[in-house]
Amino acid sequence: MKINSKKQPKPKAHVLKNTAFMLACALKSAPVSLFIIYFSYIAENVYYAVVVNVMFLETALSIIEGNGTFNEFAIRMCIIIIGKLLVDLIGYINVYTVRIKFEIKCESYINSLIFKKAQEVELGCYENPDFFDKYNRATWVIEKSGFKRIIEGSAWTLGSVVSLILLIGYLYSIDPFLLIFLVCPVIVVAFRVFKNNLELEKEKDMTPYEREKDYVRRTILLKDFAKEIKTTNIFVVLEKRFRGAIEKNIQVIKKYGWKIALLECISDYFAEIIPVTGGFIYGCYRLMVAGDIAISDFSVLVSAITTCRNKLNQLAHYFAMQQKHCLWVQNLREFLEYEPKIQGGSLIPEEFSSLEFRNVYFKYSEAAPYILKNVSFKIEKGQTIAVVGHNGAGKTTLSKLIMRFYDVTEGEILYNGINIKEYDLLKYRERFASVFQDYRVFAMTVCENVLTREVTDQNKETAVNALKTAGAYEKIGGLPSKEDSLLTKEFDPDGILLSGGETQKVTIARLFARDFDVAILDEPSSALDPVAESKMYDALMEGTKGKTVLYISHRLSSATRSDNILVFNNGVLSEQGTHSTLMEKGGTYSEMFELQASGYKGVFEDE
Repeated sequence: MKINSKKQPKPKAHVLKNTAFMLACALKSAPVSLFIIYFSYIAENVYYAVVVNVMFLETALSIIEGNGTFNEFAIRMCIIIIGKLLVDLIGYINVYTVRIKFEIKCESYINSLIFKKAQEVELGCYENPDFFDKYNRATWVIEKSGFKRIIEGSAWTLGSVVSLILLIGYLYSIDPFLLIFLVCPVIVVAFRVFKNNLELEKEKDMTPYEREKDYVRRTILLKDFAKEIKTTNIFVVLEKRFRGAIEKNIQVIKKYGWKIALLECISDYFAEIIPVTGGFIYGCYRLMVAGDIAISDFSVLVSAITTCRNKLNQLAHYFAMQQKHCLWVQNLREFLEYEPKIQGGSLIPEEFSSLEFRNVYFKYSEAAPYILKNVSFKIEKGQTIAVVGHNGAGKTTLSKLIMRFYDVTEGEILYNGINIKEYDLLKYRERFASVFQDYRVFAMTVCENVLTREVTDQNKETAVNALKTAGAYEKIGGLPSKEDSLLTKEFDPDGILLSGGETQKVTIARLFARDFDVAILDEPSSALDPVAESKMYDALMEGTKGKTVLYISHRLSSATRSDNILVFNNGVLSEQGTHSTLMEKGGTYSEMFELQASGYKGVFEDE
């Protein structure tokens, strides 16, 4: 199994810009906590690097050598002790209260941005693997605690820089030549950045395989796939895909692993051996040959060089980590900055009077074939329209275009004589109520599923009436908690699992729980038997009186009740008219209707 050899663009993440973005988010969500975190890390770095490693050591050695006065020692020791208490106090407050609340507030803020953008992107994004890869990497900021790592990393970096400046100033005051031993750790930064770039490329190459592994893990645990997995050999295929993704990841690791290891080895050499050894040798020369420094100065000098070395190494490490974490932020920013292709206009749609398709062509991508070809028809207020045809004829695509989940490739759709692109997108969609064939219920109460908004004492009755109209309350009313029953067992082992038919009735109840001008029903009876289907259509006819209704189905029981029937065949509107007109014509519709009728007749005769 070979890795795709196609050259991928190198991931880029500007550290300062992305860190600034995170800081801006932190300032908006938790400004006080951000200040405390920065103050805590700066105080901790300065205390241990300067006060302890230089001031305390210098004070202790001066006492041993008998230099200085007791008052000087007492003042310095008081500073050290009080500083320790303050640093520890701030540190404990930061760790046990501030950082926990800070992370929760910041993650909540970032999640709100992600959720808002997810609502804005067009439906086509969910069918694009590149979009899912970008979305997956964007969520790493939350899933891998990237927010906390970036803020804490930047705070620690600033603290290290402040302490490093103080230490360098101290070394410069002793002997400017000492600064030459700090050049090697600076070189380490370049090696670490290069190594980190390789790690970023490695993670990017592994992303699609990680997503494939995640898909297998999720699929095996989802109820929707449980029956097929237990009754077929598909698990073998899934397991093979999972192992294949692991093998591809191993190849990616082999591709980058030795390079990363070599760079790490070189970095450690320049960071550890040269500066410490060089500084120690030079200090020994000043002490033993030149004889111009005391033992206490020699000890402090070596300690200061070692501390500077450590701080530079830490800065190299944190910069490399910031660069890695900032790639997650870069993906997040790219996701948040994505401009949806489906943009709304400024017009507010008035009450519905007509909807017209005018010479509409549509295909899902440039390379894909046309799904709809030169489709033209008009729906007037109060009409009941049936859209029928074989599977794959383009019926569901029609509903997606009406709702502006996609825009037409050619032609136009007019609402009240105006192109639907001119209308505010949310206000336009509010004029419609829809039930789709791939219906879903949420792990929420029945009421919340029906109302699809927050439930109050005032609107609960609306949900109950909607359930009754949809024919679902007979089942729901018999539950212990009735309309307050929690659906699915996602969060509660006592949650309710409804049958496919009952679930579909609950989703249809959403239609009756809201105010709308046009109802779009895509295969609304797919999970119902013929008797239940007939009752459902009776309820729909009663509940949508005076409304415009568009039925989309390959089952023709709805067509006989419709004012107009649109017959699609391979993306073309091949016939339209009333049931009696199309039956007399003897075309595609007549053939489909007679075939379905004979099928039902055969079933009932056998019974």
